Amino acid sequence: EEYLLKQYSSIHYTLFAFAWVCLGISLCGLAGNGVVLWFLGFHTKQSPFTVYILNLAVADFSLLLLFFLLVLAFLIFAAFCMSLVHLAPLYIDFLFAVELLCHVFDLTHM
Repeated sequence: EEYLLKQYSSIHYTLFAFAWVCLGISLCGLAGNGVVLWFLGFHTKQSPFTVYILNLAVADFSLLLLFFLLVLAFLIFAAFCMSLVHLAPLYIDFLFAVELLCHVFDLTHM
């Protein structure tokens, strides 16, 4: 039992570090896509190319927002439910499956 507890705690800290890195990257991506949305949506003459790039920026912004909220939910879940830490790998697998589906749908609209 002590071995399992030690194994889960090492996974727990690794997942925490990974989640914080992903949270920071997604925040930077949200800010960058927000600038692109603001610039192309309000300050540029509309052309077919700018509308295409604007649609890509909206799709990327939506994906990053979903990813940010999922990672934030994981961090909140891990902070308040330490007794359920053994479910963290299952949640991460679910997170990656949702992210993969979002990327597939993002690529198919091109």
